[in-house]
Amino acid sequence: MDENKTVAIRVEMPPELRNRFKSAVAREGKNMRDVLLEFMEGYVKQAEQPKIEASQNQNNT
Repeated sequence: MDENKTVAIRVEMPPELRNRFKSAVAREGKNMRDVLLEFMEGYVKQAEQPKIEASQNQNNT
């Protein structure tokens, strides 16, 4: 991922959820942006994994 290029996204959510999330990440010494990026990277990796494994299995047969 090119760290120099970024895009912004907007997520609408209940204020209480935002406040709880902000408090939770602050307790861990993190910020919301970093935690969301970690989540998104993990989600994409997991979502792409079955495709990668299926492709590898096809190549092995």
